[in-house]
Amino acid sequence: PEANKFLGALSWYHKFLPQFATIAAPIYAITNLTKPNRKKISWREPQRQAFLQLKKFLINSPLFLDFPNDNYPVILTIEASKLGIGGILQQIINGETKKFKLSSPCDLLYSKKI
Repeated sequence: PEANKFLGALSWYHKFLPQFATIAAPIYAITNLTKPNRKKISWREPQRQAFLQLKKFLINSPLFLDFPNDNYPVILTIEASKLGIGGILQQIINGETKKFKLSSPCDLLYSKKI
């Protein structure tokens, strides 16, 4: 139950966390068990590492997006693995990376625009 609560708390922030689906996969693997198998949940090292990494992101990462600046080029970054796919629109302004759009397959449920 605590793992589900943690993932639920991240449901809004996940769009701001890079590689969220990949990092959270070990936790999702034990929370998506069928009801009869829920007693078999075993919190092991992969789940602990995922939890610590996600917690670190929440503490250290900027959790909000910047506004795009028309005076700078836009950089599209795409990442993909067997577990997930995502994209980021960003700009480098005065040596600092500014993210203004993050996208994942979940976004397709809500909008067809990027």
